[in-house]
Amino acid sequence: MRTIITFALCLSFFSATYSQDQKTADKKPETLKMEVLPEVLVSHTKNVSKYIPDNNPDAVIRNTQNEFISYNVDNEECKNFDEYLVTLENEKGFLVATYNQHGVLVRVNEKYANAELPREIMRFVFMWYPEWTITKSKFEYSQQKGAILKKTYHLKLKKDNQTQNIQISSTGEIVKTNNELAMN
Repeated sequence: MRTIITFALCLSFFSATYSQDQKTADKKPETLKMEVLPEVLVSHTKNVSKYIPDNNPDAVIRNTQNEFISYNVDNEECKNFDEYLVTLENEKGFLVATYNQHGVLVRVNEKYANAELPREIMRFVFMWYPEWTITKSKFEYSQQKGAILKKTYHLKLKKDNQTQNIQISSTGEIVKTNNELAMN
């Protein structure tokens, strides 16, 4: 078996070394023919924008985002208006997208209540607030012209008779905290 593999390797090595054409390799640079190609103008397209869906673990949110991705905007209908609004709603929240008169996606805003949190966010919350319980969650996601502007989670935490509202970014950074003492 070893001899067969060695023979196959040697055969492939020698065949690759003899595959070059000696006639073209021996040509001198002054004998090569120079051709001038026509000019090509490369321009930047301004009327292109894309939707970047969030990789959210909540199936309802993912289904809404997938439905929006598959939505086809009628460019003829957009021409009649300065802005064209598309709204998708579900039991947890909504997605609102704005298109311009050319049918180009301008911005997307999403808000969902009681959204399932990603593991990273839950890990950060339980690391910073070890004995607190998450009672409510809201997810906000917005982008404009293909750039993500906001991706935050608003959480209501409870411990004994205290509640605390925090806003945490998708990277686990606590953006805002609002301490309030609630008596039950």
